[in-house]
Amino acid sequence: MSSREESGGQGRPFLGVQFDCCGTYARVYRDRNGTQYSGRCPKCLRPVRFQVGAEGSGQRFWRVR
Repeated sequence: MSSREESGGQGRPFLGVQFDCCGTYARVYRDRNGTQYSGRCPKCLRPVRFQVGAEGSGQRFWRVR
């Protein structure tokens, strides 16, 4: 059985991020500990990190300026 099938077909959790620095979009995936989402702009490699918390946002798409 694949990991996608084991997780109910939902796959790995991610946020959609629009990077204004280079006008690009990328998915930022949650770490294995489930404590944060982290990634980089695909062009300039600008880092971005979103903390996971009990009182966080349910928003799935973000714009980074």
